[in-house]
Order: sequence, then structure tokens, then C-alpha cells
Amino acid sequence: MYRLDGALEQLGRLFLVIANLCLLLMLLGTAATIVLRPFHLSFYWIWPWTMQFFVWMAFFGFYAVYRFRKDIAVDFVAMRLGGWAMTGTRYFAALVTLAVTGTILWQMPTIIESQVGVIDAVTTPWGELPRYTLSVPLGVSSLLIFANALLDFLKACFRWPEPHSLPAVDS
Repeated sequence: MYRLDGALEQLGRLFLVIANLCLLLMLLGTAATIVLRPFHLSFYWIWPWTMQFFVWMAFFGFYAVYRFRKDIAVDFVAMRLGGWAMTGTRYFAALVTLAVTGTILWQMPTIIESQVGVIDAVTTPWGELPRYTLSVPLGVSSLLIFANALLDFLKACFRWPEPHSLPAVDS
């Protein structure tokens, strides 16, 4: 379990870098569009690529936000209720996360199959990107979140200490 946890940590760091690179490319594309306007220069492909990077940023960031616990946490309520509530919410959060990401993964073949054709103006040297490339990062992030939630569930079963986003509250 330690190796899996370490691998998921490294993948979280990689996905954080990818999400930040997508943001940087979005900002550069937008800045280029604004700066080039007075020179009457316009590249029609910048806006579609900016939208592609936005989607990728959100979907790659999906795993990084989950892994590094940067989402909204309500631990303070469970901490006030005591140990039984912390234990219960730990199992509950893992099971809900498994259910949600499991549903996304279950539907992923349908999602991919329904995205036919290409994304207009998102061109590469090999042609326009296929539309399904929008959803691939969602599937990969969902798979990693599913694995992470399963690991969290197992850690709870083996009574490993829970990582907290807030310091413990004295009763």
C-alpha cells in the first residue's frame, strides 16, 4: 500500500504540473490575441486551443485537487462530534467517491463513443484533434481518484492515521 500511495502522490504532482501548463498555455494564447490586435494579426486557432487547454486543465486538475486535499472539507463538524464521526465520515467519503468515480468510469466508453469527429480548428501537424481527446483526461483522473479512494478506504480499514486538512479540535 505504501508503494501505491507513493505512486498516486507522484501522479498527483504530475497532473498538477500538467494542469498548470494548460493554464499557462491558455494565458499565453489569450495574451497573444490581445497583444497582436493592434497589429491586425489574428490566428483563428488560438481560441479553440485555449478552450481545449481549459478543459484539459479542469480534468487533469480534478485528480490533483482530490489528491492534495484542496477541495472543500467539513472536517471541523466531524471533529466536534468526536472519533466515531471522524471514522464514519472517512468511510462515507471514500464510498461516495468510489460510487461517483465508478459511475464516471462505467459511463466512459459511452462518453468516448459519443464524441465523434474532430474539434474544429484545434490543429496539430497530424490534423485536427479528435473530439474524444476532451474526455480522456477526465477518464484518467477518475481512474486515479477511484484508486486513491479505494486506498483511503483500505487505510481506514487498517486504521492508518487519517490525513487532516485542519488541526484537531480539543473537546
